[in-house]
Amino acid sequence: MKTFLISGIPGTGKTSVTKKLNEKYGYPFLSLGEVVVKNKLHCGEDPSRDTKIVDTEKFNAFFRTFFLKQKEDIILEGHYADLIEHPSVNIAIILRAHPNVIETRLKPRGYSKNKIMENIQAELVGDSTSFMLEKTELVKKEHVFEIDTTNLTIEEIADKIHLIIKHPEKYPEDVAGKLSWLSDNSVHIEKYL
Repeated sequence: MKTFLISGIPGTGKTSVTKKLNEKYGYPFLSLGEVVVKNKLHCGEDPSRDTKIVDTEKFNAFFRTFFLKQKEDIILEGHYADLIEHPSVNIAIILRAHPNVIETRLKPRGYSKNKIMENIQAELVGDSTSFMLEKTELVKKEHVFEIDTTNLTIEEIADKIHLIIKHPEKYPEDVAGKLSWLSDNSVHIEKYL
């Protein structure tokens, strides 16, 4: 059994892409956000950030039990993906998008201005990538990838993820750590400070 992690900030396409991977290629999946809420794996809320605070002890206990029962390959999707610790984790993929696109995608969701700004700032500095790069075993194998979803359709992203899962060695250009919005001249950083 192999576990594939898909992470990224809100608005990068995690949920839509994971559903497409299930529909097109048959990958079973779990949405980590839904698991946290359904199983009460949080210890409160942060109203200023409009988010749940994950209880990492409950979260890890839940997944220890989950992995004992899990027999088939699975995708775990969500911005909590970096919390997953298990030997079956084979590949982690972080979805990224240009900060202007993140802003455009998050506004219709009814997020507060502060929540939108916090997520854009997290994307600017590559928070999701930084957290995932702490998984040293995956990093050693070069199995942490980043995909810029800015100009790709959901189907194109799903196809690319499927190919990376099947042949990670063929995608060295997508190994995490190469994408930086801070050095991209099309990003007006001062707008997001």
